[in-house]
Amino acid sequence: MGRSTAPVTIIMARLIERPIDVTTGRGGTPVAFRWNGRYLRVDVLDRWVEAGRWWEGEGEQISFRVATAAGGVYELAWRLADRRWLLYKAYD
Repeated sequence: MGRSTAPVTIIMARLIERPIDVTTGRGGTPVAFRWNGRYLRVDVLDRWVEAGRWWEGEGEQISFRVATAAGGVYELAWRLADRRWLLYKAYD
């Protein structure tokens, strides 16, 4: 059996979990967020619901993987229990 010559892409993610300001469009979907003094417009790549770390008392969150025009990819999370947005992860 031969070795695969297909390219491999490795993506690293940094866990950030910091509150942020998010501008939303229809249905609560993020269209922009403010991070490190910059206002970043985004396109939503994916959306899902997570149960959260229930063993630590966290409730559900709606997560969005978003991309900026500059090529940045982030995960934003809307925490249902405390009704706040978090910048959950940044992908490098």
